[in-house]
Amino acid sequence: MTTPADDPFMQIERAILQLGWLGQRQFMQLLAEERFDLTVPQYYTLLHLSYCSGMCKMSDLARATSQSAASLTGVVDRLLEKHLVERGRPDDDRRQVVVAATERGRILLTRIERARHEAMQTTLAHISPTELQELRRLLGAMLDAMGNALHQADRSAFPER
Repeated sequence: MTTPADDPFMQIERAILQLGWLGQRQFMQLLAEERFDLTVPQYYTLLHLSYCSGMCKMSDLARATSQSAASLTGVVDRLLEKHLVERGRPDDDRRQVVVAATERGRILLTRIERARHEAMQTTLAHISPTELQELRRLLGAMLDAMGNALHQADRSAFPER
């Protein structure tokens, strides 16, 4: 009988889970640093807003970030306090609430991206260029395989009529 220690698929699955967990912890620590002072939901909300041209409806933002309207309101309130977003109401429909990233918010995202890049360089500094190239190839193959598996599962769960 194959034990988990002998099964390469279980070893790979465990490594992927560990990478995900460690990557998430590292990212949360980075965001929590005084220079950024953001939570993960605040980061993803700000990131999504940076992709929007102009103002984004709160309802669309809630859907795009997979947050409830109530949770998103609290997240946006914190981002407003930090002057990273602005909130308003369109003149043509005063019932709607819209939000946009401020210049300060976009600058902060750029600084976070730079810090993430530097952290990754530090993490991978001990790996040779040849090994990095092989790692990129293997990760690409893994991502393709996982994407294909998800696509197949979606097609099985929701066959076209």
